[in-house]
Amino acid sequence: MRFGFFLFWLLLIYPTLEQSDIPYWPAQTDQAGLHALGSLGFNLSQTLAQFASLPGWIPLGGLALSLVYIRRVDRMALACLAIAAGACLLGLSFFGAQHLRQFFVLGALLAIFMALGTSGGIQAGSWVLRRLGFQQWRGITADNLAAIIACVLLAASLWPAYRESDALAHDFSLPDRRNELTQYFDTSLEPGMYIANYDNHKTFNRAWGGYAGVHDFPRYPQHALLHERPIDEWRALGVDYAILPHHLALQDAAATYPGETVALKTYPASAQYRGPDMVVLRLQPMQNEHGGKLGSVKLLGYDISATTVRARDVIVLRHYWRAESAPASSLHVFNHLLNDQNEIAAQVDGSPLFDSRRETTSWDDPDETLLGRNFSLRLPDDLPPGVYTLVTGLYEPQTGARLPNMQGSGDFLLVTAIEVIAASQPEQ
Repeated sequence: MRFGFFLFWLLLIYPTLEQSDIPYWPAQTDQAGLHALGSLGFNLSQTLAQFASLPGWIPLGGLALSLVYIRRVDRMALACLAIAAGACLLGLSFFGAQHLRQFFVLGALLAIFMALGTSGGIQAGSWVLRRLGFQQWRGITADNLAAIIACVLLAASLWPAYRESDALAHDFSLPDRRNELTQYFDTSLEPGMYIANYDNHKTFNRAWGGYAGVHDFPRYPQHALLHERPIDEWRALGVDYAILPHHLALQDAAATYPGETVALKTYPASAQYRGPDMVVLRLQPMQNEHGGKLGSVKLLGYDISATTVRARDVIVLRHYWRAESAPASSLHVFNHLLNDQNEIAAQVDGSPLFDSRRETTSWDDPDETLLGRNFSLRLPDDLPPGVYTLVTGLYEPQTGARLPNMQGSGDFLLVTAIEVIAASQPEQ
């Protein structure tokens, strides 16, 4: 009766037959087909590998013991468990090789055989000890001694697995680098799509990874590394960033795409953290190098939309910063367009990065390239034609105090010359 109601719910109430997209975690395709023996064997080996550190006689002993004492075993329960385990192995194998976590039922059956085998080993050991004449020594009976011997042998066989589990538990007690990565992305970068390998497939997923940031960073649907496609193809797909393993990312990007990416942030392997070693790359090159320095902050370079413009045009400017040490106070950026009299013809100020939460007082990584925000410098409608100078600098918004130019006099850096042409003059 209950089974009939379940089938009614499954087939009529729940739209099972209308399901056209099977999620990837139970199946790698939505098209079932005849399974190959290779996938069946691989799936079985996935489960058996988890018990590889145990002596092989334990599951065999458990199977034998369950047959010997079959009258004491709930045969229906054992049969149901075996059928469920076999159905799980066979059914999932229709979709090819699966992840270990799909075979918990099969693992449960093996674990029961392990427990039965251990129990049978203790009983057999006790029987052997009594046949050898051992009855009791200082209160230790044959059953107790057999259990002690079995536990010692089992502990010795499990020692490598214990060491591995202990190392894994210690690893999970460490702070995860991916938490730092989400904080960095959310406060330092403009929203955009990223590519990554399996290590970061859930990092920015709000439902699975617990990401709670303000900005969204969707992942390219498949696990991917940068060299798997031409970089222009990644850009055409809307990918802005790549999170790659640190041990290969820098040299791989430099060798495969020289001058086409910018290494923003590195997370090398460290014993103080868990999680993968990583490098964050921006999949757009820096247009112009600079090298000027204001206090402890270096202007590595900049992007600019145009250097020949007309009145009323908007110049879009982006800086690339790097700090040898964090400034003592929170700073803003000024961008001034100066005429030949060093008078300000146009200006735009603001926080240096896309998100104002990432203040300059947190610029404490001397290897980090800080991706500046896009500043839109709007030229006045009546700006006379001529050659102007675009300068930039850092200042404290509360006091107006500027950081000094460390490579010359003044408190700003010359960025580039801007030519303003007449409205009727064609652009070159």
